Formats: sequence, structure tokens, C-alpha cells
Amino acid sequence: MMKISEEGKVPSNRDWIRYTKVLQDQLRHKFPGSASIKCNWSQSFQDIFVLSILNGKRNGFYVEIGADQPRIYNNSYLLETDYSWDGVSFELDADKVEFFDYMRRNPCVCTDATTFDYRSLFREKNYPKQIDYLSLDIEPSNQTLNALNQLPLDEYRFSVITFETDLYQALKATLAYADDPELQEAIREQNKAYHVESKARTILRSYGYELLLENIMHKSNPYEDWW
Repeated sequence: MMKISEEGKVPSNRDWIRYTKVLQDQLRHKFPGSASIKCNWSQSFQDIFVLSILNGKRNGFYVEIGADQPRIYNNSYLLETDYSWDGVSFELDADKVEFFDYMRRNPCVCTDATTFDYRSLFREKNYPKQIDYLSLDIEPSNQTLNALNQLPLDEYRFSVITFETDLYQALKATLAYADDPELQEAIREQNKAYHVESKARTILRSYGYELLLENIMHKSNPYEDWW
């Protein structure tokens, strides 16, 4: 029996502002098909960002590291269902993978994304050398950085990348413990998020990627970079 489901897990409108036809007029770039999208599924419009940058591309290809749920707060669901994208997702939790594969057309690989051999899989499956979208989102953020380091960036290019830094955790820790010398170690631990953000930016820039939007916020918490 499947243990994971979306029942009762749909976020409230207060926590999850979703794209509707009403918001279509506010798009800076009205890409093909934007008027017919009933709603999006990403937490902070990552899917709409990808479609805006790629001009509503259909039949694209994504790599999603950190799948979690198949629809709720998922960055690839809209691309797969409304724009006929192919792709692959990665998730460590076996129950989530089972539910994901039940709900979705494209596969989800149950694995540790920080040690997985992406190069071999990409070659075996003959994935395109220019992959349209890379979504990187693992908890905690240093694991996201480890996954980035595993990717064959020297062989495969990504047109759009969203990288979750969880920078707000470091900011909150610094504010909470700033006046308590006994908690400086906790501050240093939390401030790894700063290092994750800096190291990820260094890596991606070394491969020629351009940071378009930094410190994307959810409820005033900066947590993601968009490339």
C-alpha cells in the first residue's frame, strides 16, 4: 500500500501563490500558451520562469534533483503535463518515488543524488547535450551543492537552472544567536548556507552560466538563485 499521497497537503493560498489567467497580464513576456495555463505548481513560479526564458518551449527536457511530491511544489509537473516535456527526476525517499511514478509519466530514480553517476545515465539514455532545465533542491542545502558537483557540467549544458540555497536559514540563525557567544558554533553551522551559495555561484560561473535572479524569496525568505 502506498504511504505517500497529496491528500490534505495542498498548501493554502496564503502560502502558495499560484499562476492563473488573472496573472497572465502581469507577465513581462507572454510566451506561447501562457493564456491557457490554468495554474502552475512550483512554489515560486519556477515553472513559469522556465517557460518565459524558453518562450513556451514544447517537447523540452528537464533534470530534476530533489523531486519530493509529483505535483505540489513541483518544478517539472507543468512542463510535463501542459508542454509535453520529457525528463528525469531524482529522489532519495522510496515511498515518494513510488507515488511519483504512480502520478507521473516521466520516471523518478530512487537514489542518493549526491553520489549518483549522472554521466553514465545521461550517456546510456542518450539525453540531449543541451538540457533545457535543471532543478536542484535537496535538504539541507549543502547536499544540493554536493549534487551539483556530481553533475557532468563539462559534457552537458543546461539552458535554465534553479538552485536552492536556503540562505534564509543562515540569516535567521545569525539574528537569533548574534548576542550569545556560547552559540557561535551554531551560527557557523548555519552559515554553511552562505558558503553553499558562494560555492555554487563560483562553480556555475566557471562554466559560463549567468545569474539572472539571485536570492528569490518565499514569504520574505531568500532561498534560491535562478540561472
